Amino acid sequence: MMVPTSKKTKQVSLNYNIEIMHRILDALYEMGKSRITDTAVHSGLNHSTTKRYLNLMKIFNWIELGKEDGHIVLRLTETGIFIHNQLHDIIPDKGVS
Repeated sequence: MMVPTSKKTKQVSLNYNIEIMHRILDALYEMGKSRITDTAVHSGLNHSTTKRYLNLMKIFNWIELGKEDGHIVLRLTETGIFIHNQLHDIIPDKGVS
């Protein structure tokens, strides 16, 4: 299951920022599981940017998607936790939460 995106969005961007990925992983690590909107707010990103990064993280198997109460719920996989911990050691915390 992919994170739903707008049908108007046809452009594919191949530019991703590892610090933004770390912010999302950090948010999910702190929250345990989360909805997309809550993850966006917690990581300080807008909704569409968050979804774009989540789709890539899903491909990398860093997150898994499920459904609870009709909402998509995100969780870190073991790989995602490992990547989070590795990034946490090399990227300084900017205090975004």
